[in-house]
Amino acid sequence: MAHSTELPGLHRLRVVLLMFVLFASTGAGGHVPAWARLVLVATAVAVPVAVAVQYGWPGVRALLGISSRLRLGGGSVPGAHPTQPE
Repeated sequence: MAHSTELPGLHRLRVVLLMFVLFASTGAGGHVPAWARLVLVATAVAVPVAVAVQYGWPGVRALLGISSRLRLGGGSVPGAHPTQPE
């Protein structure tokens, strides 16, 4: 089954995900118990997982704003002093 990479409410979903991450990391000013932070972190992780299940990895890349053209090359990077053949 082909999945569409067009997520409904993409902007709103990004804002909600950002809010979960911020509240979980700051603890809402230190007034949130540890178990509530854990729930916020679990929810922040569950959102991209749910998008991956529903729309596949292209949907997760769209949610996180990662370009699909981003490729990590396996090539080697020359060192500071490359060795010269004699």
